[in-house]
Amino acid sequence: MSSQSRLLHLRCLSFRLVAAVFVLLPPTAPSAQTQDQGAPPQFGAIAFTADGSFASAWKQASKSEAEAKVGADCARFERGKCEVVSFRAELCAAIASFQIDVDRKVTYAGGGLARADAQRSALERCNRDERAHKSCKLRTVVCADGR
Repeated sequence: MSSQSRLLHLRCLSFRLVAAVFVLLPPTAPSAQTQDQGAPPQFGAIAFTADGSFASAWKQASKSEAEAKVGADCARFERGKCEVVSFRAELCAAIASFQIDVDRKVTYAGGGLARADAQRSALERCNRDERAHKSCKLRTVVCADGR
């Protein structure tokens, strides 16, 4: 596979991953784990590169602050384009990946209202990919409210 073909393939995987996070995360709804009424909203975010490098943030005052923080942290890795996904306080997100070859990983995301739900979702989605041979590893789990 040429380097241009590989780059295009990695970009496609990254965009599918970002879309998957938005599909998998439940709509914002009140829950027992949401913040107190009157408290300022909190946001979290994850940024990741095609090689599996990632940065995460939680308890940020705004969506734009969360996105800016992880975007800047991820860019410092100098490992290519960083995809950024943000989410509100009541939500958690996770990423899991497997190695395809020496310089390439495939990463999947999952989300839920609890850390365990996000972790399970990311690992299940990743392990469904036949190329993984059920070898996916959890990379990170982050909840916007810091739990």
